[in-house]
Amino acid sequence: MLDEKLYTVADVAQVTGMTSRTIRNYLKDGTLTGQKIGVQWRFTEDEIKKLFSRQTPGQSSPTQVVKGFLGEQERQKACFCALLDFPGVTELDGMELYRKLQEERGEGIDSMSYEYHDEGQLLRIAVSGDTGAVMDLLEQMKAGMKSA
Repeated sequence: MLDEKLYTVADVAQVTGMTSRTIRNYLKDGTLTGQKIGVQWRFTEDEIKKLFSRQTPGQSSPTQVVKGFLGEQERQKACFCALLDFPGVTELDGMELYRKLQEERGEGIDSMSYEYHDEGQLLRIAVSGDTGAVMDLLEQMKAGMKSA
């Protein structure tokens, strides 16, 4: 435990692409946990990982996004659910990809969630919502992958 690297609010903000204010709000509402050392907050890598598994309030995993989509019996419009697996992705690259998708997320996306499995380095993302909005997000992601 003594050798474990601890990250500051500024570090977490930089890695996630969020503002320091957002990180502090997550601390306040319990979305992010950490240790207060003196007057500064410090976070372990595991605590930062947990933040990403909770990005969508009420949807802590892609499995729950899919179950929620399948459990909906009455819809007023056409909807779409996509489950995306990216094997062989490092966790840091996975967090960056998810952050970019969050930025590109438009109106009509109802749920979006992320999880990472160390075994096999598997990044899994689930997205559901209005058919057009989900398709647009997938097209943006496809275009971004071609240019990378």
